[in-house]
Amino acid sequence: MDDRQAPLQSEYLMTLDMEAMEGLEIGKTPRGYRRIDRIAAGTFDGPKLRGTVVSATDHLLVHRDDSAHPDVRLVLETDDSVLIQVMYQGIVTGPKEMLKRLGRRENVPGDEYYMRNALFFETAMDGAYAWLNNIIGVGRGAVRILDGGAFGVRYEIFHIL
Repeated sequence: MDDRQAPLQSEYLMTLDMEAMEGLEIGKTPRGYRRIDRIAAGTFDGPKLRGTVVSATDHLLVHRDDSAHPDVRLVLETDDSVLIQVMYQGIVTGPKEMLKRLGRRENVPGDEYYMRNALFFETAMDGAYAWLNNIIGVGRGAVRILDGGAFGVRYEIFHIL
């Protein structure tokens, strides 16, 4: 098999869990319906890094077909106090009625829609996590309704080798 046909290889990097605050509804724009989601709390855990989410916003764009494109910036703080910026964009798509249910923040099983993101990392060049500056991550996500009705998201993130 030549390199053009070789499947991509990946390695599990971490699980990222976040809980959203009430969103800021920008409304219908020329590009679609814009909502800014802010993160109230979050954690990440994997074999090489773990810690908390200290800052995050998602400039979500919902299209006429109800598919959505997350555009997220977040800051992670590792359990040994290193800050890592993460930027990701992606797509959430599936059957129209299911997407409407997600838009209403109803609990929809993750296998009923496609939620994927491409992640890029930025951190200090001289630190223990400098290797993150040179990788691409892919996240497979699912929306979650948490205790008390709060809205959250969970991603399983993989390092593309």
